[in-house]
This record gives sequence, structure tokens and C-alpha cells, in this order.
Amino acid sequence: MVDHTADANSVPVGESRRGFLAILAMAGGAVGAATILWPVIDALNPDAGSEAAARPVVTVSDIPENTARQVMWGGLPILIRRLTDKQLADNETVSMDDLPDPASLESRVAPANRHFVVVVGLNTATPCALEGNTPSEPRGDFDGWLCACDGSQYDPLGRARRGPSRRNLPIPRFTFINEAQIQLG
Repeated sequence: MVDHTADANSVPVGESRRGFLAILAMAGGAVGAATILWPVIDALNPDAGSEAAARPVVTVSDIPENTARQVMWGGLPILIRRLTDKQLADNETVSMDDLPDPASLESRVAPANRHFVVVVGLNTATPCALEGNTPSEPRGDFDGWLCACDGSQYDPLGRARRGPSRRNLPIPRFTFINEAQIQLG
């Protein structure tokens, strides 16, 4: 005789096999989709060359005193100047009232190495390149940088001092890796 009182938790054999095959098909589809999507997503990451260009390392130990080195970063000229002790002393005593865009010495140099100033080398009034990277180039009345386009003058810290420019030269993001190198970005 057949027992018609089946257990409430029992599942017919055909249905349990169907559920297992459905789960197996979904898992296989997920693995296949991940296999196809992973190379596409990975291709969107920057390559090692562009990562190195985005955060260049610049050696500053060989920059002579009172001289600046220009490097290009992100399409902008970046000026890195090694200051003399005299330039540091002279610029510590500048009155903030004499500056169109007041900024102290401490806000313009790196705390780790006060003898270096790093600025974007474009005039803030007109987008012209600045002169004054070497002592033989014109530097204006403040021994800093000079814009030949409009006559704006900056001191060695990149602070606006005279001319139509009313803003200091911007300071890009940078960190000292060690005493000899900085990394931009």
C-alpha cells in the first residue's frame, strides 16, 4: 500500500535537481561575466608610465644657491629655487602691509627644508612665463622673478611685490622624500 501522508519538508526528486542546476547555471554565468569584465575594468587603470608622470620625483640637491630649476608637470612650469641664507633673512622681515597678497615666509617654504621654494612659474596676472631662474636673468627689484609681458615682480618666495599682479605664485602639491629629492603631486 502507498503512504499518501508525505513529509511536509520533503521535495520531489525532480524539483531538487532543477534547483541545483539553476544555482549551478547562475554561478557559471557569474564566473563567466567576471572573466569578461575583469580585463575591461583593468584596462581603465592608468599604466605605470602615466602614474610616474603624474607624480614625478625631482632631484634638488644639485640646484646651486640663488638658482631655480624648471620642470614641467601637468602642462605647467614648476620652479624650484634654492634660497640663500641672506634671502631667507631678508624675507623674514618683510611687512605684511607691503604685500598685495600677504603671506609669511613659513607659508611659502617647506617646513622640512626652508632653503627651497616651489611655485608654479606662470605670472598670475597674465599667463606668461617668468624670468629669473639664474642670477644672470632679469629678476626685478626684489631678486625674485620678473614677468617680461606685463612687468609684474615677485620676490624669491613667489610673493607678488610690484606690477599688475595682485596674487602670489601658486604653490603646487609636493613633498620632500628626503633631503635630496621632492615628489610633485
